[in-house]
Amino acid sequence: MEKIIVANLKMNLTFDEIKKYKNEIEKQEMRNFILAPSTLYLSYLKSDKYELCSQNGYYVDSGAFTGETSFKQLKDIVNYSLIGHSERRNNFNESYEIVSKKIDSCIENKIIPILCVGENEIEKKDNLQYDKVSKEIISALKNKKIDKIIIAYEPIWAMGTGNIPKYEDIENMCNYIKNIVKKYTKNYKIIYGGSVNSKNIIDICKVNGIDGVLIGGASNDPKNIIDMYNTVKKYVK
Repeated sequence: MEKIIVANLKMNLTFDEIKKYKNEIEKQEMRNFILAPSTLYLSYLKSDKYELCSQNGYYVDSGAFTGETSFKQLKDIVNYSLIGHSERRNNFNESYEIVSKKIDSCIENKIIPILCVGENEIEKKDNLQYDKVSKEIISALKNKKIDKIIIAYEPIWAMGTGNIPKYEDIENMCNYIKNIVKKYTKNYKIIYGGSVNSKNIIDICKVNGIDGVLIGGASNDPKNIIDMYNTVKKYVK
């Protein structure tokens, strides 16, 4: 099974840089590659060479919500959406209730949610990572009929630090997540995110139970993300 690679560009790249980015990646056959750019670039980046993912969306289909973009508006452009990313939870105060409503709207609009979960440094030190991840998943998925979902385990303390959990800890968390998610759907995948780079991507993708990676900063350079993609395809089966 080929690994999934999700590239989260976050709030980066100008339009000129995005044009160059698209030109580079469209030279490739990027199967199972999911690109998550800023919302304003989604229409421009639409392509049959890769799939698109929104970084966010609003759970109400339409109305007087200045500055928001609904999942109903996004559904003709994207197949996926990041939901509950730690930067949304922490910087924009997204509650468990809001994350749950966004999952509902994704399901209604046939967008596959990529639900982001993970513990911060304090929770890690207090050995609360399993409690935190469990709460984030259950609060988002309970009482829902889910056709397909991706769970992205992104320990917050690892993001942007260059540090990642031990591979055995990633595997243990993956198994823990699996035992929770399978109660809600049989059609799920689990990916890892948090300081994924060209040096560790192969070892991460070889962890038992990991179906791919969510890449942040290392994905902003198209040549770098192409190299990482090709490395995974070559060395990880």
